[in-house]
Amino acid sequence: MSRIPLLDPVTLSRLPPVAIKALRVVEGALTGMHQSPHLGQSIEFSEHKEYSPGDEVKHIDWKLYGKSDRYYIKQFEDETNLRAYLLIDASASMGYPEPGQADRENKFTYASILALSIAHLLFRQHDSVGLLTFNEKLQKVMPPKSQPSYLLPLANMLAEQKPTGETKIVDVLRNMGELAKRRSVFMLFSDLFADPDETSLILKQLTHQGHDVILFHIMDPDELEFPFNDPTLFEDMEVEGRNVQIDAHSIRPYYKQELEAFLARVKQRTREAGIEYWQINTGEAMSLVLRRFLLQRNHQRGRR
Repeated sequence: MSRIPLLDPVTLSRLPPVAIKALRVVEGALTGMHQSPHLGQSIEFSEHKEYSPGDEVKHIDWKLYGKSDRYYIKQFEDETNLRAYLLIDASASMGYPEPGQADRENKFTYASILALSIAHLLFRQHDSVGLLTFNEKLQKVMPPKSQPSYLLPLANMLAEQKPTGETKIVDVLRNMGELAKRRSVFMLFSDLFADPDETSLILKQLTHQGHDVILFHIMDPDELEFPFNDPTLFEDMEVEGRNVQIDAHSIRPYYKQELEAFLARVKQRTREAGIEYWQINTGEAMSLVLRRFLLQRNHQRGRR
């Protein structure tokens, strides 16, 4: 992991598997990239950092030097950039596929690794990252911090979280804007087992408050491709006892038609609400997903 000289060996040894995978994802995604993936900007004074060769001398805090006899640089929000809130759906449907059903991560684990990968990059930029998990209500909340060592408690929290319960995105997001005291970025990771109209409407309220909203729509290949052929019993992972037996082969054309209509509706609603939408296939290598995301952010930044 020599490409990511951020965490000391002791910290690395304490990281759970999801964090180790996230670091590998970042390493793979950054291969061949030269630009730093800045994700946002604002303009207020934030904090100090110790002077390093190459820093702007004009930003040295001379008053602080007089008190400490050490050089510190004033960091502004256009350097520390942003505060990001990562919201991860931890409802039961995110637990698909269950252990032993497939040779890939379930949706919750995939979302967790992707979120930790982004958090890792944000820490490299001295940004602040907070993390929330939810189902029908908020489950766990980690307030924003900018220290790179914060990756460890974030990863531990996600490693301990198990997908369970129903999805009630609207109820959870209703008061999210109150968490942010200044302009922030909200990144939502969910399989969107919810009404897209209601979801986009509640997310649009965040954009009206001046926040950026990025939606990562997490989908398993089975949901996208419907590879079933035989009569199959489908079980609702969020509502106990809600099962249906169908002839998978005959229902596939109707399923695909409904899926395409649903995805088109989600994309249209998020576009109208000013929300950045990413459809994520958990069967795809995550480093490629992250690389596309970073390249687009860099492209958008270059057009400002």
